[in-house]
Amino acid sequence: MFKYDAALMRWTRFLFAVALLFPLPLAAAQQKVIVLGFDGVDARYTEKWMNEGKLPNLARLRQMGTFRPLRPTIPAQTPVSWSTFSTGIDPGRTGIFDFLRRDPKTYLPLFAAFDETKEPFLLGEKNPVLAAVAVLIVLSLLALIFRRAARVVILAIAVIAAVGAYVNTRRYIPISRPGVINRRQGIPFWEAAANAGKKSTVVHVPVTFPAHDFPAGELLSGLGVPDLSGRIGKPFYFTSELDFHRAGSSNEFSIDVVQLEDNKGVIPTKIQGPPNKLFGNPPYIFIPMTLTVADDRNSVEISVSGQKFSLRPGQWSGWTEFVFPFNPLIKVHGISRFHLISSQPELKLYLSPINFDPRKLPPGFKISAPRAWASELAQVHGLYKTLGWQIDTWAISEGFATEQMFWDDMNWTVTQDRKMFDSFLNNDSDLLVQQFEFPDRVGHVFWRLMDPQHPAYNATLVPQWGDALQRAYQLMDSIVGDAMQAAEKHHAALIVLSDHGFASFRKSVNYNTWLVTNGYLSLKTGVQVRERNVEMLFDQGQFWENVDWSKTRVYAMGLGEVYINLRGREAQGIVQPGEEYDALKRELKQKLVAMVDPETGDHPVRRVLSREEVYRQFDPNMIPDLFVTNNDGYRVSWQTSLGGIPKQLIEPNKQVWSGDHCSVDPEIVKGIFFYNRKLNTDRAPYIADVYPTVLGLLGVKAPYELDGVELR
Repeated sequence: MFKYDAALMRWTRFLFAVALLFPLPLAAAQQKVIVLGFDGVDARYTEKWMNEGKLPNLARLRQMGTFRPLRPTIPAQTPVSWSTFSTGIDPGRTGIFDFLRRDPKTYLPLFAAFDETKEPFLLGEKNPVLAAVAVLIVLSLLALIFRRAARVVILAIAVIAAVGAYVNTRRYIPISRPGVINRRQGIPFWEAAANAGKKSTVVHVPVTFPAHDFPAGELLSGLGVPDLSGRIGKPFYFTSELDFHRAGSSNEFSIDVVQLEDNKGVIPTKIQGPPNKLFGNPPYIFIPMTLTVADDRNSVEISVSGQKFSLRPGQWSGWTEFVFPFNPLIKVHGISRFHLISSQPELKLYLSPINFDPRKLPPGFKISAPRAWASELAQVHGLYKTLGWQIDTWAISEGFATEQMFWDDMNWTVTQDRKMFDSFLNNDSDLLVQQFEFPDRVGHVFWRLMDPQHPAYNATLVPQWGDALQRAYQLMDSIVGDAMQAAEKHHAALIVLSDHGFASFRKSVNYNTWLVTNGYLSLKTGVQVRERNVEMLFDQGQFWENVDWSKTRVYAMGLGEVYINLRGREAQGIVQPGEEYDALKRELKQKLVAMVDPETGDHPVRRVLSREEVYRQFDPNMIPDLFVTNNDGYRVSWQTSLGGIPKQLIEPNKQVWSGDHCSVDPEIVKGIFFYNRKLNTDRAPYIADVYPTVLGLLGVKAPYELDGVELR
């Protein structure tokens, strides 16, 4: 029989009170994990500005927990590092080792992360026949309820209607639609967590398009989602300037420049929309637009897709909706914003890349998981950019936009993304992952104003824009403050990281030029070659047209990769596998590092790494043979990345795109890693370490062997 023991009860109450005052260690009680990513935040500048008191939230996070520079992948590129972040495996296993890869059968550059496919639309080739059969069956059944004379008439009508259904289905209903396959290998940690019953919210992580469903939670895709033209982001510039040509602009980034026929009155023009991959003809879908310059020349009225509004110089429009009709039945819906640069003496109008409207996405175009979440977000938070590369760096890089225009667009974008982030911080997910891209984009275009040695340094812009990167980092610090507040409220673990750092891009190195000069790459004579640009990747431009593959042993493509023209792998390979291949790699490693900048005597190349040194596992037919990493101040040229062979070995970079990281040695461009806990290990965090660390906090076992380790 139970006897009441007063002393025992007092002791029990005392232990319970102690438990309330001294809870279990956070690791044991952890329920929520917040992972906040920023693209392109450099460890050196973060530490400098923390020490100067300019990043108070990050400084407090360092004090209460851990801050260390983070080791990015090799190479230190956005899709490469974030793919390793997502999957916990290095680029040799994810298959994402650059923005570009080459097809060894054709030597042509392709996007590394995605393959475009053709998917049947509805029932594909059978659509017209089945439409005709369906009409014939329905009308024939209807005829059965009538008398014989009427039945004959209805059957005749049925045959005519079936023929019409066949013809119109062929005319208005496509047999296929474009599709996309994500080539990244591995299982993202949020999917591993979801498979173990944990709910996740994942937003704007690169290389997550098309969105992949997982058991519990939501995902909004990041870098990789195209604009409505199918590009990474194609802005428009409408101008009345006669014989327009932007001084110093190569238009390597392929801005769509539209010449206007007048600079006053009513001006008809048109906007090029999506490529016609449903029917083929016409090649692109255009919509009309009318610009009306006010009599006083101080404003312009824009009329497009049933909307009409006026802008004064310096003004941005709100979201403008665009409807591009393929035919009366099929339309694609987009959203974008205008900025009126000037209305006199010449009309200059900017239109940002056209995003897919998240409320009206085309069939099969999946930017969120579940699919309906993209539309639900727009209903709750308002319209937002669906484009993966959200902030337009292209227009300012080519001289079509000003610093203020870029900054306005950046702030507009971050404000919308932050509104979503603040709401996600307090949802019921076990795991929240969100990435912000803006520090990287600011670094790319404003680095020139931090570096007096940069060829594009402009002292007149420094008073207003010299601290642009610092301001971007302070904006990041404010967002981190929101995350810290939520982490404290929910007793959550908080990890803040970036995928890589940054360096000055003062000079371009043309590796194919070096290969020609040193006898590794052979050219044909008398072949006219055009300068490369990004548009060639989409429009099946010609590449390598002047290369004699029968005498070429080595070629460069991508942002710092070198390939051996290997027999049995490349279509026209001449280098024998085995000792000849190995000896050639050793020779290239020695000679490339010895390359000298004739102007300064500096060495542009810091290290040359073989794929065996970099990755434990890889596909030998896909992964480059050598990775060439640069010293601070140098980067592989845009022309080399697309297989170009300029005349000069090293060229000054006079472009606005002045900071970079893509081919810079990862030891120079380290990212950041913050954690609201003290780490017991001295390990320098590697970006692959985030995967096992997050799963460890959630109590979930990794689904395979990882290339990172859990940080404790």
